[in-house]
Amino acid sequence: MKCISLKLKLSLWFTLILTIVCAVILILVMRIYQSTEKKLLLQTLDNATDSMVYKMRGDWKYRKDMETGKLDDHNFLVDDVQLMVYNKKGDHIAGVFLYPELDEITVHETDKPVRTELDGRDYYYWDKKTRTVRGNDMYVRGIIAAEDDLFGSLTSHITILIALPVLLAMAFGGGYFITGRFLKPVRDIRKTAEEIRSGGDLSKRIGTSGNGDELDELANTINTMFDKLDKDFDAQKQFTSNASHELRTPVSVILAQCEYGFDHSDSAEELLQVVSSVQEQGYKMSGLIKLLLMFTRIDQGTEHYPKEETDLTELVHSVCEDMRIIADKNIAVTEKLDPVTAYVNREMLTLLTVNLIQNSLRYGKENGTVKVGLSESGNMAVLTVEDNGIGISAEDLPHIWERFYRSDRSRSSKGLGLGLALVKQIAGFHGGKVEVESTEGIGSRFIVKIIKQ
Repeated sequence: MKCISLKLKLSLWFTLILTIVCAVILILVMRIYQSTEKKLLLQTLDNATDSMVYKMRGDWKYRKDMETGKLDDHNFLVDDVQLMVYNKKGDHIAGVFLYPELDEITVHETDKPVRTELDGRDYYYWDKKTRTVRGNDMYVRGIIAAEDDLFGSLTSHITILIALPVLLAMAFGGGYFITGRFLKPVRDIRKTAEEIRSGGDLSKRIGTSGNGDELDELANTINTMFDKLDKDFDAQKQFTSNASHELRTPVSVILAQCEYGFDHSDSAEELLQVVSSVQEQGYKMSGLIKLLLMFTRIDQGTEHYPKEETDLTELVHSVCEDMRIIADKNIAVTEKLDPVTAYVNREMLTLLTVNLIQNSLRYGKENGTVKVGLSESGNMAVLTVEDNGIGISAEDLPHIWERFYRSDRSRSSKGLGLGLALVKQIAGFHGGKVEVESTEGIGSRFIVKIIKQ
């Protein structure tokens, strides 16, 4: 069964709600109309009955003409009120007597109108007593048709009953048209998403009307998401390509060494060299895989890296001590550390510091220096690593944070091109950032800022 479109659903709901609102308003209006009509009817009945009472009490000629039968029926029809005159015994004296069943109701003075049914229709009657100048008691009974009930009021206003469905049909048509206009961005979103799904082209974007409404905001949000997806997919492709390339080299070396070992299996010394080479490449692959896993886990948040209050001064000093041991080219590692504590993951901050200092040592000059600094700036802990090495060219500077990126001059080094990318990732994990200032041939200065709490 075909699903009802959102456009039709909204139009139907709009029409249904409008119908309920119109029905409620119509009923309230008719109730008010009925109440007002009733008040007017009772006021008319009261006035007509009082008028007859006053004439009988004060106009002796009118009363004589009435008693002698000289008055016509129209004298007893006043503003839709039928008037009847009785003596104190309940006998007819004059008036319009159309309903015999009304005579069965005893005439007596009432202080308010009484509702009764005559010939299947409701009426109000009111009995009022008067005394003539001769001292005779007489009764005047006035009767008027009661107001219609709610259904009768509606049927008596046939124009409303005809106009209401027409107006609702027009409202449905207008709502259907307007809903279609409002939902156009949603259709564009679906169309663009379908084109991306079928064609795999993440460069497509959803058009916006520019009026800044909620649908525009939704379209802009989705476009921003497409921008990030496009960028992430490109980075993933590049990352996969680079990772494959980096893993291909040690795998090729291992296979080549194994073949060489088979060919020279009679020499223990040759076999030892083969095993040593395979081990070296295995360590290289293990390190690469470990780094790749860390990147993935930080990106996806699939592994918890707990933070704790850490003495950064002690951590950085310990790393500097270790780096002095492995430093070559007679490079001196100096420290200028202020007392700083921060809420961080100790393992990750150690890895960040190691990578920065190792990077400076790897590209430092003979007899050079690496200066390590630690300080505070507001709620930020600031780590600096400065060297007087070969520096970074302006061409390479924007790319040093990319994974597996290595400039032409660093191709001969043992690095994987992941150190600085990992530094940036770890800084971001701690709500911070990393910056670099470098001049080719003079040296580089890396600044890491992370939130202390």
